[in-house]
Order: sequence, then structure tokens, then C-alpha cells
Amino acid sequence: MDHIERNVSLFGVAIAILISLVSLAAWIKKSPVITTKKYVKGKACPKAFPVHKLEFCESILKESGSYWATRFLFVFIVAILILFFALRRKRAGVACFACFLGIGLGIAGVVFVFLGAWLIVRAFRLQRYGDATWSGSNKIAREVAQAKREGRDATPKPMPSSSPTAALPPGPLAPPSASKRYTPKQKPPKR
Repeated sequence: MDHIERNVSLFGVAIAILISLVSLAAWIKKSPVITTKKYVKGKACPKAFPVHKLEFCESILKESGSYWATRFLFVFIVAILILFFALRRKRAGVACFACFLGIGLGIAGVVFVFLGAWLIVRAFRLQRYGDATWSGSNKIAREVAQAKREGRDATPKPMPSSSPTAALPPGPLAPPSASKRYTPKQKPPKR
């Protein structure tokens, strides 16, 4: 993960913790949960929907403590997991748990689904082109397409790195030595 992905992930953690605190406040206040709404013409509501608001009748769940407690614990635990993976700079963990949180929250979790999808797209571009940015991956993709049109080798150039293997000069490499344990004995050539 680079610093942009990490900062966006930490911002997502802050949003998740705010959502969990709202759920905690609703749990403490024992706020009711509206379970269903039904559109009705006129002012008469069916027996199953006792509360009338504008053109809708609502059915309210009176015992909603377990709903808010479960929601608080779910959001808080997943937010802590996202924070853990963001601090460890693990893109896969943040992407998976962000998508998981987004799907678990439903319509309120769209932000987290986008966060997870954005991280997955960046990981794909980094793996395929060697650069996670839009401009860098587009530039490399254009170079590969140009090379294909000209009939040259279309493999993208690797990004420069500071690893010791990157400093080796290009050229033929020596074949690996035979393993005594796994390489079968070869017969001597016939004369």
C-alpha cells in the first residue's frame, strides 16, 4: 500500500467508527427500528402497521436492543480489522474487509464497497502494469499497444526498484546447478 491508499483506508476506518458510535448511541437510547413501511391510500392503516406517517404506515420493532448491539459490534470489529491491515500496509486485507463491511451495512455501506473495489483495481493495475496510478498504467498500456502494432515484444517494462537483483546487467544467466536429491543421473553419451 502506498501513502494515498493508506490515508484513504484510515479515513474509511474513521467513518466506520462514527457509524459504530451512532449504533452505540441508538443501542443506549433503545431507539426503535422501523422494520417495514407500506403505502396506503387514505388515513386507515392495517392492524400490522399501527403508526401512520404521511402516506405510509410503519411497523416498529419495540425490542431493538439486539439489533443495535449486533450492528455496533459488527461495524466496530470490522473497523478495527481494517485499521490493523491499514497500519500493516496490507492491501488485500483492507480491500476484503472493506467490501465485507459495505455488504454488511447495505445501502449505508456503499462507501466501503467503493473503497474495497478501488483497492482491488489499484492492485490489479499494479500487478499488470507495474504502476497503480491511472496516468502511469494508461501510459504503460499505450506503450504495450504501440509495441503490438509495430510487431515488437509487448511486455511492459518493469518499474525500477532498489532490490539487488535489479542491479544485475542483462544477459544470459547460468543454468541452476543440479540437485543431488531430485535430479536423476544422466547416462554418459555414446561414442
